[in-house]
Amino acid sequence: MKKLRLLSLLLFLTFLSKSQSVDYFATLNQPVLWGDARYNSLSGAMTAMSGSFTALAENPAGAGLYRQAAFGSDLSFYSTTHFKNSNNFPTGNALSMNVANLGYISKEPESGVNIFFTYNSDDLFRQNLRYNQTGGGSIQQQWLENSHYYSPDDLPWIGPYEDMLYQSYASDRNDTTGEYYSTANLNNTDFEHDLRRTGMKNQWTLGFGAEASKQLYYGASVKIVHSFEKVTVTHEESYSETTDLTSFDVVDYWDNSGIGITANAGLLYRPTQAMRIGIAVDLPQVYSFTQNWDTEMIAFRSSVNQIISKAEGYGLLYQWSMMTAPKLKSGFTLVGGRLGLITLSHTYIPHGFAAALSREERYLNQIVNEELDDQHTFAAGAELRLGPITVRAGSGYTNAFQQGQDAQWRRSLGISLQSEGHTFFMSWSQLRQSTQYYPFSATYTEALAITRQRSMLSIGSTWKF
Repeated sequence: MKKLRLLSLLLFLTFLSKSQSVDYFATLNQPVLWGDARYNSLSGAMTAMSGSFTALAENPAGAGLYRQAAFGSDLSFYSTTHFKNSNNFPTGNALSMNVANLGYISKEPESGVNIFFTYNSDDLFRQNLRYNQTGGGSIQQQWLENSHYYSPDDLPWIGPYEDMLYQSYASDRNDTTGEYYSTANLNNTDFEHDLRRTGMKNQWTLGFGAEASKQLYYGASVKIVHSFEKVTVTHEESYSETTDLTSFDVVDYWDNSGIGITANAGLLYRPTQAMRIGIAVDLPQVYSFTQNWDTEMIAFRSSVNQIISKAEGYGLLYQWSMMTAPKLKSGFTLVGGRLGLITLSHTYIPHGFAAALSREERYLNQIVNEELDDQHTFAAGAELRLGPITVRAGSGYTNAFQQGQDAQWRRSLGISLQSEGHTFFMSWSQLRQSTQYYPFSATYTEALAITRQRSMLSIGSTWKF
């Protein structure tokens, strides 16, 4: 066994060279996907509304409409399922339960400024994905080609995977030509690939809302954002055509955690009692990340003792930073008195403003500009009030702004029961999107065309006092 203590920068560049590299910029640039039960039931179309602590975090001007102090909490049950587009067969699912939202708002009649605090789990990273291939290309092929004409002592500087492939005895070297090769036919490879991911993005918001006039309300807030994920990838290959190498295993693990800070501000204009117009802007979030990466390779060859045909590599904790793009939000709500309401919203995200801030990672900025287009997220919702019971429905659409991913669609339902100062909420919301997944490399393995379905059942309560 040989432990490879590689430069942390080298490990980080290798990590970001995978297909997941741009995902951080795309994921952390997103508006709030999941919030309290009322927010979810309207598919997030609440830029021009109040009555939701998640909505206050999105447009703090809504806090100026509160006439009483309030407290709320929500619990959610979340699931992610992947389906193969070819046969609609599930390839893995994940389930979890978490606190989705906690919030409090005070009513200050003397100053006219209402202060609020809310915690919100914006997004959940839960993924179990299984992918099997028969007779395709091996992930080893790209690493072998990258290694050609370099001496074994120089391989750590080419990349950790290239070095570990040789150190695990999975590949051999022709000392005459300088080329690396495998004793197996890497164009006829069977493999089983398993991805397991956990984590979430959540935020703590402290803000205020106030009344400028009977028609105009304003507000602002500061946010602390925390994002983390842990990913384990297990990849097992076997070869039917070989002179020595029979199978090859890779176990990859990375742990990425970041803290960010941002601020937002908004306006809510009510020209008539039945009409509300809202606008808000989220400033770019500035993140500082700490990442750890570990990997292990094991080659099974009849000519090599299995005890020594194993390589492990790991890097020191690496710190890096990035900035997301701003978010420009607008909304319109039409209130039909006690009958109900209709609400619309739009979020515009110019992803080209996102940037890696650390000097060593700035090369990613060009990749982000090439692979991410401007994003437009539209949402619509409606409420129908039947005495103490209110039923809700919503839908949403996000354009295909990232390479390899189609447009995202959303649908939602909800119901609430009101009794004096207490309201009980329940909602269901679902996101569906077709995308592609590449095991390690897009060069030698075909993409798995999948549909990702994310669903959330939310239960919550709000007390006014």
